[in-house]
Amino acid sequence: MSVLRRDPITGRWVVFADAPPPVLAADGPCPFCAGNEQLTPPEIARWPRSDRRHDRPGWSVRVVPNARPLLRIEAPLERTADRIYDTVSGTGAHEIVIETPEHRRSLAELPREQVALALAAWAARMEDLKRDKRFRAIFVFKNQGVLAGAGVPGHVHSQIIGLPVTPKALKEILQGARAHYQLKERCAFCDILQEELDAGVRVVQESARFVAIAPYASRHPYECWILPREHRADFEAAAADERDDLAALLPTLLGRLERVLPEPDYNLFLYSGPNRQARPAKWSTLEADFHWHIQVLPRLLHETGFELGSGFFANTVTPEQAAAALRAVT
Repeated sequence: MSVLRRDPITGRWVVFADAPPPVLAADGPCPFCAGNEQLTPPEIARWPRSDRRHDRPGWSVRVVPNARPLLRIEAPLERTADRIYDTVSGTGAHEIVIETPEHRRSLAELPREQVALALAAWAARMEDLKRDKRFRAIFVFKNQGVLAGAGVPGHVHSQIIGLPVTPKALKEILQGARAHYQLKERCAFCDILQEELDAGVRVVQESARFVAIAPYASRHPYECWILPREHRADFEAAAADERDDLAALLPTLLGRLERVLPEPDYNLFLYSGPNRQARPAKWSTLEADFHWHIQVLPRLLHETGFELGSGFFANTVTPEQAAAALRAVT
């Protein structure tokens, strides 16, 4: 059974997993390809939705439990004190969203309709997991490439984790957004969006509903954010036409990255509002001060000792240079 331990100084939670990640043979069958459904745990959901027997071909997007989960949904939630320390049982959800039945490396290779189905799967699973009051946050992420930590590097997929705690990175974003709102009575992300549209130099791509930017204080070369034009705290609350617009912009943006940085490793994070059902009084201003968004962080190099030890990031490409290079490719 996994367990979460909290650093009492920084507030950072660490998961001590009960099983190592699987080691996949390079020449073995891909467990995510259509026809190999028996190589994954029994599926949770599939798109398009169907009354057909599960764990068989005929799907476009498929959601399955992670074969080596960091957290387990069947475990009862227990919070305990270990002298001065805080410990939480490894209770949660850890799911894999297989974004195509075909063996494709990148989301940029998928047609808009396929990406829209993957986004619909994200929204549906987030909505379902938020019904479980044990989970304080639902975190969607994608690891592409070895440097980004991909376990199945050859088949495009993403992961969804339901957490019994609010992760430090999300909490810092939420607290910063709240502080900005208390000072300005405006959403920080809406302010950033307007500033970047006015300046123009860090805008990479626009659509009717979204804007992709190279953020002003980029941590990694060619880091990009995708911000919805409409203020909304929760990704899963977006309408189908909004997801369809994102389904066109997201693979195009990733395609730009892949033309500037051939076959880049990257992490993609979806930052959406935490589960208010778990702590109704905790995030009372969230609807006004938080704005869901996506961050894409190319991983060109491993983090250095300076970065790991200090918390600073050293970046060799300014966001203005990155945005200009990404706009120049089509």
